[in-house]
Amino acid sequence: MLAHLEGEPALAVDTESNSLYVYQERVCLIQISVPDVDYLVDPFALRDLSGLGPFLADPRVLKVFHGAEYDLSVLHRDFQFTVANLFDTMWASRILGWPAHGLGDLLQEQFGVTLNKKYQRANWGLRPLPPAQLDYARLDTHYLLPLHEIQAQELTATGRWPQARHRFGRLVEIRWESREFDPEGFWRLPGVRDMDDVGRGVLRELYLFREERARHENRPPFRVISNRALVGLAEQRPQNRRELPRIKGISESMARRYGQGLLNAIQRGKEHPLSWKDRPRSDNNHGSRPNGRPAPAAQARFEALRQWRNAKAQERGVEPDIVLNNQALWSIAILNPHSRQELTGDGLLARWQVDEYGDELLAVVARAH
Repeated sequence: MLAHLEGEPALAVDTESNSLYVYQERVCLIQISVPDVDYLVDPFALRDLSGLGPFLADPRVLKVFHGAEYDLSVLHRDFQFTVANLFDTMWASRILGWPAHGLGDLLQEQFGVTLNKKYQRANWGLRPLPPAQLDYARLDTHYLLPLHEIQAQELTATGRWPQARHRFGRLVEIRWESREFDPEGFWRLPGVRDMDDVGRGVLRELYLFREERARHENRPPFRVISNRALVGLAEQRPQNRRELPRIKGISESMARRYGQGLLNAIQRGKEHPLSWKDRPRSDNNHGSRPNGRPAPAAQARFEALRQWRNAKAQERGVEPDIVLNNQALWSIAILNPHSRQELTGDGLLARWQVDEYGDELLAVVARAH
């Protein structure tokens, strides 16, 4: 395969993992397509995949992905691969304002090909993989190169290449970041705010119990006990094993398997209630509203910018974040810039954004005073 890839100007790449079935996921399959052949690379069978690294890192070779973020992350995690010169067909479809962005929809619309949705949530860690599942994996990359050609032509024709180029450049910077278990994650479950203090204490202990069982059994936490069942247990707080199956999401077999552990967790939680005021305060607002209450003038600028952004998105036929996301809008509103130079300072906006929208943004800010 490596000899065949030599000299190819472009590769289509995808990965399949087993994240829905194990606690510690891993890449289970790598798909690579060139115009005349599709390769399915089995990391379980091949001990050394280091030969793929130079092809992915070579800036002279275009790599075409669909929704590359996850693939780039796990390729770096499992094999320390990095990627240069990338094109993402999902992001291209969004930038172009195409109505659908999923690969199945794009293949159906552009090539009349239907993917078998049966395998979207398949366990790729099993061996042997059935022929139909392997064919599904092959189709994930088989059409990416011709799809890229269609999109590249339209990006050029619409003048949206600078935005796409900037986005693809940001994608290749993605590296795996270890995600440690957050013991405070139960605060984000639905319904926790409306619980009583005892219920929150119970939910915390149940959340920690589920995590311990998931690690021990090498299963994703949601396959041990669902979030909905955890909340139901915390709200109703059954007192014995017979009462456990009365909770939606707790089966008889689960009650037998985890019953004593669940009851022990419920008892511990009753002894350590939690007020809503006990929740941790995060410094990370995930790119929307800034921490603290912005000044009224900044709020007025943000609202004016948001209205301009939404109108611009409608005019371009794209989703609002393709123009500017809320984080950028808040940054502009708080900065209150008066020049293009201020818009580019500290990486606030990319060059293409300033070229495309700079004068309009400054006008909106000025009018909002």
